[in-house]
Amino acid sequence: MNWLRQPIDASSVVLFRVSFGIVLAAWAWNYLSTGRVTRLYIAPKFHFPYGGFEWVQPLPGNWMYAPFVALLVLALLIAAGLFYRVATLLFAIGITYVFLLERTNYQNHYYLVCLVAWTLTLLPLNRLVAGDVWRGTVVEHPCIPRWVLLILQFHIAVPYFYGGVAKFTPDWLLGQPMGIYLESKSNWPFIGPWLASSWAGVLFSYGGLLFDLAIVPLLIWKRTRILAFLAAIAFHLSNAVLFSIHIFPWFMILATTLFFSPDWVRKLLASGRSTNGDSSVLPVVAPTPSKRETLLIYGFACYAVFHLFWPLRCQLYQEETSWTERAHLFSWRMMLRAKEVGLGFAVRDPETGAVKNVNHAEYLDPEQAEKFGRDPHNILSFARFIARTNRSESGRTPEVYAFVAASLNGRKPQLMIDPNVNLAGLTNEQVREASWIMPLVEPLRFPAWNLPPSQWREHMELPEIKFMKPNTANKNVSSAL
Repeated sequence: MNWLRQPIDASSVVLFRVSFGIVLAAWAWNYLSTGRVTRLYIAPKFHFPYGGFEWVQPLPGNWMYAPFVALLVLALLIAAGLFYRVATLLFAIGITYVFLLERTNYQNHYYLVCLVAWTLTLLPLNRLVAGDVWRGTVVEHPCIPRWVLLILQFHIAVPYFYGGVAKFTPDWLLGQPMGIYLESKSNWPFIGPWLASSWAGVLFSYGGLLFDLAIVPLLIWKRTRILAFLAAIAFHLSNAVLFSIHIFPWFMILATTLFFSPDWVRKLLASGRSTNGDSSVLPVVAPTPSKRETLLIYGFACYAVFHLFWPLRCQLYQEETSWTERAHLFSWRMMLRAKEVGLGFAVRDPETGAVKNVNHAEYLDPEQAEKFGRDPHNILSFARFIARTNRSESGRTPEVYAFVAASLNGRKPQLMIDPNVNLAGLTNEQVREASWIMPLVEPLRFPAWNLPPSQWREHMELPEIKFMKPNTANKNVSSAL
């Protein structure tokens, strides 16, 4: 316990606080200035919820801009260390609210930002280079307890480590889906043909796996720290160029500096003299622990244990997680699937037997429409939305069927959802059993499947379908397949 409370230089975590605020302010400004607020939260008629959070809904109309303006201001206040306690709490609430609004917008770094944001509410990061010190509400102090740095390092180490662990899958070790991602860049000048080569996907796959598992130990070891940091910069910059992952590369580059010596910022900006052991800067003996600090230490210990086991829950299912998507979210499973989907929906009136097709594009933003079909639970959510919409129009509860074919990591496309199951009628127990999700049976193929969804139908073996005939009942299915 005394080691956890040992005072260390606060300058590195203060830099993290400033970096966090600036990066998240830039993120909020991007959403405000590029129209993403309108496209993702105002224009769509339906938003895909996380289980248990269906009650979280967007504000009406242009009021959705207000949370992003608030997040921009709050992020700048965090960077400045001004009104820190209030700013961090409101920011954590705001970023979690925005995160929960749209499941198709899930990215691992948004999840990470939410975790870090809530953690910041409990950390004393406004004691140095902070507006709260300048306005006299907080006493300036150059030190923090070691546990403060450790919990921040833990948040950054977990995505690296489990990002590597998750890559121990047959597909990844055979170079997919990385090969598919890289092949899509084949038209790039100079390096395009090299990226599209058969061995580039394997090279990048194993390089990414080794980087994720080795980067934290190499950063901790002083002798390899500089080389590891340079490797991290190269890794994240290449990700920023190759993939659309928004602020994640920049956030992780800045956060990786947390593994440097705690006084590296002071040494760089001041005299270059280490503060360790200097009694004028750091106390020699840890102060007597307060009851609050002891509770925080034990609380964060339990929190850390939870996050060490939570990403492993996919092992509870005897299935391909990238296919069913169960336990895929919140598990740091990054870049593991390239899934192309063709789908359509049909609504059947159980009284008259009339069947009509539903064009999902009428309700969704193009980004939602492109992403939602990869996740069976998003398909279920949309089917239930269709049922509610038709019930309000006709007064009768309809049946909703989905014809969904998907190609995972270059496999030949196959049905992902049982087309004979009324999705609107599934009970919660049936949803958990997941028998409505068709098992993955197609093997990985080389070269990868590359026909567009419009040409899939003639290459698929389809079961007998009761109410949805691709040629007659549902033109969306017909056009997709």
